Amino acid sequence: MYALQLPLMYLLWHYTAAWVDLARLYLNISWFLTHFFSIRLHVQTLFAPWKRLREEKGGEGGIVGRFIINTITRLVGFLLRSLVILGGLAALVGFSVFMVFLCALWLILPIAVVSLFVFGGMELMQFVSEVSFL
Repeated sequence: MYALQLPLMYLLWHYTAAWVDLARLYLNISWFLTHFFSIRLHVQTLFAPWKRLREEKGGEGGIVGRFIINTITRLVGFLLRSLVILGGLAALVGFSVFMVFLCALWLILPIAVVSLFVFGGMELMQFVSEVSFL
């Protein structure tokens, strides 16, 4: 009796509880990617100098030299943070596309497995009938 219930229990899990697990997986990996690339922090400090490098008063370059060095460190910080933000967003978009593909595959997987067994059995029957006539 249990063997007859097993396919139905699997289909019930596959189309109900597994979707909750897939959603939890998507949220966890999305959270990881946003924190791994520190997207929020990089957006908040987008125009800050790179590694907090800046020229203080009293340096040899004077006001113009200090302005040039501070501008360059801010530009470097902006460019590097922009690259990290774009990389993180690309990773999020890539993972989202992968999850859409995975969800579509998850929908048709039980049907595909059953149809492969059916068509494989039909091919086997046809092969056996052709061999028996030889």
